[in-house]
Amino acid sequence: MRIIGLTGGMAAGKSTVATLFRRAGVPVFDADACVRRLQGEGGKALPLIEQIFPGTVVEGRLDRGALREIVRTQPDALKRLEAIMHPLVRAERARFLKQCRARKEPFCVLDIPLLMEIGEDRRCDLVVVAEAPMSTRLSRIRQRGRSGGRMSVTDAKGLLARQMSDHERRRRADIVIRTGLSRGHAARQVHALLHRLREAS
Repeated sequence: MRIIGLTGGMAAGKSTVATLFRRAGVPVFDADACVRRLQGEGGKALPLIEQIFPGTVVEGRLDRGALREIVRTQPDALKRLEAIMHPLVRAERARFLKQCRARKEPFCVLDIPLLMEIGEDRRCDLVVVAEAPMSTRLSRIRQRGRSGGRMSVTDAKGLLARQMSDHERRRRADIVIRTGLSRGHAARQVHALLHRLREAS
């Protein structure tokens, strides 16, 4: 089984590419969704989060605002939170891969925002980076804000500046999927990639 790592910067279209892989019949591990499940009601992470950050779990539910405030104001809080979440996510990822191998899947996708930052790209047979022009990304962020998000474009630019650069992602990628034109254009790129992989297998 070939493991495809998928990553990309904020609003670069990674979720769109992951959806296209799913529609093509390729199983996808969504790291963000995994974190949401682990931190959701009854999630495995909640007792550990409450132990390290007392008062952030109320009636069995995570108070995300309280946790965000702690992470924002305490310099080492993010590292402590990551020390809780990363092992749990790794365990879920290992379970996903085991299931895919048991089903004899030819390919699977690991959709991980910080794929390169945490070194998981080294475990992948192929690394795919979703990319879009900065103007497109900022427009997407603005649209998210209109649908109820709280992040301003200024804040988004600040976040983007702290992420790994697009240049570095491109340098380390095997394939770049460009999402700035249309979903159809991105779909053709994904289908072409899968066709090449199937031909080579």
